[in-house]
Amino acid sequence: MKVFGYLLAGFIACSLIVGMPKAIQAQKKDEVKEVTISATLHCKSCQKKVEREIAFEKGVKSVTTNLEEKTVTIKYDASKNTDEKLADAIKKLGYEVKILKTEEKKKESK
Repeated sequence: MKVFGYLLAGFIACSLIVGMPKAIQAQKKDEVKEVTISATLHCKSCQKKVEREIAFEKGVKSVTTNLEEKTVTIKYDASKNTDEKLADAIKKLGYEVKILKTEEKKKESK
């Protein structure tokens, strides 16, 4: 009976060790998403405020605003944030928002 227990424990340990590299690889493949949000930006001050504040949200890689089209385009790590949370962050700054489009891109490993 002890032998069976040792064999079972060894099998479980080997299974965990063999499966570990796959789990580590999965964590390295970050998905970068790009979302475009319509926001009621009125002036250059609004534009700068959104760019400055949204840059500090979790996982944000870049923020681009277009004052003429009244849009904010954000590239971010999908494992750290969502379209809705980013839209809410802009809303908390005092702007009306609407999510226009989303694109997903897998980050290429180097």
